[in-house]
Amino acid sequence: MHATDARANEEMGHNNELTMTEERKITTTPVMEFYRDKCVLITGGTGFIGRLLIEKLLRINVRQIILLSRPKKGKTVQERCDDLFSSIVFMNLKKDYPTFIERVKLVDADLQYPSLGLSDESIEYIINNAQIVLHAASDVRFDQALKKAIEVNVRGTRDLLRIAEKIVNLELFVYISTAYSNCPQGLIKEQFYTPPSEPEKMIQLVEAMDERFEEHINKTVNDFIHPWPNTYVYTKALTEDVVRQYGELLPIAVVRPSIVIATNEEPISGWTDNIYGLNGVIAGIALGIIRIMHVDDNNKADIIPADIVVNAVLAAGWQTYVERKHDRPLPEAKANGEPKEVAKPRTKIYNCVTGNDNPISYQKIYELSIEVGKHCPPKKSLWVVCHNTTTNKYLYEFYKLIYHLLPALLIDTYLRVIRRTPRVMDLYRKVHKFATVIAYFANGRWSFENDNMKSLRDKLSPDDQIMFPCNIKKIEWADYFWTYIHGLRKHIANEPLENLDEAIKRHKQMRIVHYFILAAYYSLWALLVFYLCKAVGMLVF
Repeated sequence: MHATDARANEEMGHNNELTMTEERKITTTPVMEFYRDKCVLITGGTGFIGRLLIEKLLRINVRQIILLSRPKKGKTVQERCDDLFSSIVFMNLKKDYPTFIERVKLVDADLQYPSLGLSDESIEYIINNAQIVLHAASDVRFDQALKKAIEVNVRGTRDLLRIAEKIVNLELFVYISTAYSNCPQGLIKEQFYTPPSEPEKMIQLVEAMDERFEEHINKTVNDFIHPWPNTYVYTKALTEDVVRQYGELLPIAVVRPSIVIATNEEPISGWTDNIYGLNGVIAGIALGIIRIMHVDDNNKADIIPADIVVNAVLAAGWQTYVERKHDRPLPEAKANGEPKEVAKPRTKIYNCVTGNDNPISYQKIYELSIEVGKHCPPKKSLWVVCHNTTTNKYLYEFYKLIYHLLPALLIDTYLRVIRRTPRVMDLYRKVHKFATVIAYFANGRWSFENDNMKSLRDKLSPDDQIMFPCNIKKIEWADYFWTYIHGLRKHIANEPLENLDEAIKRHKQMRIVHYFILAAYYSLWALLVFYLCKAVGMLVF
């Protein structure tokens, strides 16, 4: 291994060890005390943010987690739970708390169905036992059909809030939204905005849809949701208004993270389980698949590590409880036989973003990623890294033809000749669909206010700042990207550290071939231009 790599790995390991040692010395903090011995209901627990929330809550000793989950891809709820807890995310937790799984109660639920598909027995258990609700579930696919997106994101949240209204000892409800829920705005404040439509009417609309009407809506959905770019952010905007309405009665906080990427430190550094957003772009570039992107390099990429988001959610929940614990009357608190009047609590929104405090441009991201990638290339890459960007959509289409489609055609033709299944063109269809979806966010510009988030960080005790670090100013992007790129290689490309020397050797060989092909490729283009010019009489000898 390269000497610089060895030093960096040693330093990273040392820093992580210090962080964990500091945490283990701390046994109690205000935030920890709030969550300790509580019963917490979590939605989206099998997702990226959800499983990190579960791990952290179990680590700070909640009494029980009620995990709502559904069968998926032929697996039962129990099988999905088994897969969840076999994840590397829970590796350290297993060492410290071998029986932690006994504190997790599985409940069969599906947000796509009315009342979350919960049985009467499950609803009764939640009402009588849950104290905290953390709502992390949503359909995050940008191209999801409008009907399903509304059913899961809007109606699912409304029905969960209806259940939360009935919870006997409800202390807190946290809704995890997105910083881009109101993306038609240039300046996004920590406040509620007028929704694109009336949420309840949209729920009624999709419930009344027949197949013919749904097919028509799907064909015209971009016009229907304009100026929102996709059904995900559109339904998030609708859902925030649902949350606003219930926030008049319930102790609710809304956390809006920006572009969530791999963990910074906990429970393990550089961990991610998906190729959404920036993860997909960086992985695609590292694998030699993505060679051209339609993006403004100078734009700020508002990215935030997942563990920072989790800590912000838990800290915001604690502050919400502290500020609102007297807002909701207890069932027995009555005056003359009627519930006492209380002031309506104010739902706070926390924009969990980085652009104000620790900005980084897409250009800097590419530079850091490529520099780190030289030391840890994936062995199974299609080709070497040769990434280009343009802000001109016409040039992008031209470069897409040159850099993606023509090479894909040549490779697939070769695969057919040797009687193997052609697959590169299909791969690029998916890549281009993905690129179209993220182009809106890569080329748009937003400013986010985050005064509530800053105030929250300042209110945390020194020990809580260690246990629940959410100060983005403390992240050194160069150090983070070293962790991030290594994490993508390990957790997304599934490549062990042991094959690193072999991968570096292979990339050196591929680079020699790459330059040879590049020389031949441009020579052919030069010859083509030469003979065309000669044919039309532009060259005279």
